[in-house]
Amino acid sequence: MKPLLLTLLCLAAGETITIAQDTVYFDKIWHETAPKSAAYYRLKTRNGAGWQVSDHWLNGKTQMTGNYLDDSCKIYQGEFIWYDTTGNPNHRCMYDKGKLNGPEAYFYPNGHLKMTGTNKNGEMDGGWVGYYPSGKISGKANYKGGKQIVGTFYEESGAPNKDVKEFYRESEYPGGVNRWLYFLNKNLRYPDSAYVYEIQGTVIIDFIISKEGRPHNFHVSQSVNPYLDAEALRVARAMPDWIPAIYAGIPSESYKRQPIVFQLQAQ
Repeated sequence: MKPLLLTLLCLAAGETITIAQDTVYFDKIWHETAPKSAAYYRLKTRNGAGWQVSDHWLNGKTQMTGNYLDDSCKIYQGEFIWYDTTGNPNHRCMYDKGKLNGPEAYFYPNGHLKMTGTNKNGEMDGGWVGYYPSGKISGKANYKGGKQIVGTFYEESGAPNKDVKEFYRESEYPGGVNRWLYFLNKNLRYPDSAYVYEIQGTVIIDFIISKEGRPHNFHVSQSVNPYLDAEALRVARAMPDWIPAIYAGIPSESYKRQPIVFQLQAQ
């Protein structure tokens, strides 16, 4: 795509400055796509050797801002901020040549701090503190090289919480990615109608993992065909319970987006 050239008149200097800006469109799993198939769009402005970037939902609200060192926008540099759909920041952090380095913070929808700490060479390192939405401390932990060394956790009343041992953990399918792929290969069936008409594609299923680990609230966020959509939903609903997320020492719900690929083998 050719860059869109924006011309700004510099009144003070009496000269014209030309800034190159490019617009790129992405689908729901952040693959580059045509505008008619997009879920997000990106504005890129040349910034020295790299690019200043802002990602947006199609309604124009900002989803992320940051800077990249390279033309392919893979090497993060400096501060990045992510926003929720209401426009409030929910995550900010610092990068140095593509690795997390420096302070990082997550926020609740009400704007209160959820957890904050520091990173070094791409890993959690040093002291981290977590908070309840009320602002009361939920936990404290020290990390070294991405591993939790020690942690102390609290009920919202301030009493010690002996049930929680981890400060931070993403929700995970039991056994990890390999077990998830095994589950898919064992349970996914190509619908006869889709097979006969050689219909292929990637169905995307969105769902929630409860703080107890139960998958629920399934829906198709990217449809291919009613038969493939129905089969993707059937398999997703048959999943066992997950290992739930822990954020700031608090067992928490987590949002998941899972692509399920239907592809016919070449004869």
